[in-house]
Order: sequence, then structure tokens, then C-alpha cells
Amino acid sequence: MYISLSQLRIDPARAPELVEAFRGRCGLVDTNAGFIDLQVWQSERDAGEIMMVSRWKDRACFKAYMKSADHRFSHDRISDSLLTAIELEALKHMRTYEVVAE
Repeated sequence: MYISLSQLRIDPARAPELVEAFRGRCGLVDTNAGFIDLQVWQSERDAGEIMMVSRWKDRACFKAYMKSADHRFSHDRISDSLLTAIELEALKHMRTYEVVAE
């Protein structure tokens, strides 16, 4: 399994706009090979901290999506104003993990 975790920072006053953008996502990623799921988390202590976590079958599937027209289209839907308000604080990739218990 391959996991991509993006820690985002945004002005807390604009956080609802970002959350709504995720809720209204077009869902093209859902049909890409190897995609498992996507969750968006918001800190209970700091509304301006948003985490986006996606799980993939493997790194190759993730990389293929990141280079795809679906990815470009998904991001092109976000307003420039919102995009410039988002700061990527951390990007973590956890790879070669296997679920061994649930």
C-alpha cells in the first residue's frame, strides 16, 4: 500500500471554503487505477490545519494519477484565490506498508 499525506495550512477564516472544495470534488481520482480512498481531516484545535490522506495500491498508481489529465482537471477547478491561500506545510509518502490487522 502507498499513502500520501499532505498537511495544508490556510487562514482559519478560509478553511470552510477549502473544506467545501474537497466536499464538492469531482471524484475523478476515484476511477483511477490503484486508488483506494481519500480522506480530508481538519484539526479540532486549529481550523486552519487540514490534512489530506489518500491511499493507493502502490506508488506507481499514485504517480500515474499525479501526471494525469484527471489530476490537472481536478486542480484546475479550484479558484486561483483559494489555491494561493493554501500553504503546503508537509508532504509525506508512506510506502510499502501492508495492512496486517484491522
